[in-house]
Amino acid sequence: MKRQRPWKLFIYTCFGGCATGVAASKACIRLWEENTDDIKIACLPAVIVPWKTKEMLKSSEKRILVDACGVRCGAKLIDREGFPVHHYIELTSELGIKKVKQLPSKQLEEEVYRVIKKEVYDLLGKNLSEEEKGKMELLVAFGTDDKENLNNDHVGMAKYFYVYRFSNGKEELVERRENAKLKGDESTKHGDPEKAKATSSVLENVDVLVGRKFGPNLTRLVKKFVCVVVRTDTITNAIECVHNSMELVVEQKNKGEGRKHIVLRPVKTMKSNVMSNIN
Repeated sequence: MKRQRPWKLFIYTCFGGCATGVAASKACIRLWEENTDDIKIACLPAVIVPWKTKEMLKSSEKRILVDACGVRCGAKLIDREGFPVHHYIELTSELGIKKVKQLPSKQLEEEVYRVIKKEVYDLLGKNLSEEEKGKMELLVAFGTDDKENLNNDHVGMAKYFYVYRFSNGKEELVERRENAKLKGDESTKHGDPEKAKATSSVLENVDVLVGRKFGPNLTRLVKKFVCVVVRTDTITNAIECVHNSMELVVEQKNKGEGRKHIVLRPVKTMKSNVMSNIN
């Protein structure tokens, strides 16, 4: 019997021959099996066929595209054809990993499934379980000059960015990045787009940027990161602020380029389990 109503969501993926591509294909099939009344996998190559394009647009309320790697084959195809999607994921950038031409590990399959499921459920208006929310990971960068306190200037002028992984109710320092772009042309004024590009390049794969101050480039940075202004001095206190407001941070992250910056203040009762694997 022919379906009488459009699907709530079509999922498109490149089915690429690499670890993330195979993991994405498995994840999309799994999500289809789990939500047979609402979603289905649609044919990405069919986007180039005019009558199929019209049929797919008519048959779906929303559409999501998943690319396996930075080559962005799927994105280039839909951009060329002018085919609209409501959300786009490029997995190697999203996960902060390199493209590997091999089968995925079970761990990678689960990570890819969680990433895609989070966005699929957001588009469907469904809520993740509390257990699934706890599994969500965010990379959060804190601007600092002395490695202990947040820098006093605009966060983009920090000498270093300390990047923490927030996951399962814990925070782990995973990387210390030197802000090498800071040594560029000092004649460039605050608010110059090049400064925003420089900050973004240093913070590749980061989800959240935290500092005491943001300059005129806030409107550009907020399209790349969840920008958090904290009314405190130390990185430790700033971590606690973010830890205590994770639902708010995740909510803004899911809004994409339409997100707003957040202002947080420390709360005395906050607790945080912070670990470090950097000496």
